Amino acid sequence: MLPTSMLAVSSRRRVVADSLNGAAYYAIKEKIIALELPPASLVDEAKLADELAIGLTPVRQALRRLALENFVVILPRRGTLVADLNLSDLQKIFEMRLELEALAATLAAKRATPPQLAEMAHLLSETEVLIKAGDQRKLIELDRALHALIARCAHNEFLEQTLEWLYGHVLRLWNLSLHRMGVLPTAMAEHHTIFQALQRGDSQCAATLMSAHVQHFQAEFSKTVLAR
Repeated sequence: MLPTSMLAVSSRRRVVADSLNGAAYYAIKEKIIALELPPASLVDEAKLADELAIGLTPVRQALRRLALENFVVILPRRGTLVADLNLSDLQKIFEMRLELEALAATLAAKRATPPQLAEMAHLLSETEVLIKAGDQRKLIELDRALHALIARCAHNEFLEQTLEWLYGHVLRLWNLSLHRMGVLPTAMAEHHTIFQALQRGDSQCAATLMSAHVQHFQAEFSKTVLAR
């Protein structure tokens, strides 16, 4: 029987991610998230191919995939632009993330395995050292890893993929406003309380704490960036 279910298709996508096209996709996506390719900038396909030591075909395939995820905009006969950070779009992303992150926390409280909880505890053990060192970049990476792990703990591949897409756009905001926002120590403290709720299997508490966590970021972003 052919593997035609939606989950089978999702599994095949993960296999493709290990290909040259997949490597190009992840490399270019990280450049966009890190603002190495700034919002609204023109993408130089040949330069990217040289930097990544791959051909133009994988780069173009990657850009098509990134266009579907709204990271780039392909303009026929004009080239490809990195998607700008449109405030209306960002508000919609916040709305989706608020609901879906809470759902992930709800499911994670019910479905997280002991090894996954142990992995989360290990990640959280790094927070104090990073906060004392003032390493903002590493703290962002840690926040990213924690959200990705909670999504995996939900054991819902569709939810996990959607949250990965949304968080990619959120990371661009982090990097755009990092020097102006001071929420990371608070965010890490909130992750500790979310983890405690997950350990207890308290799905309602985990969802409430996650909602507050996402709302705090949105409020801080609005205060420090949108108000200017």
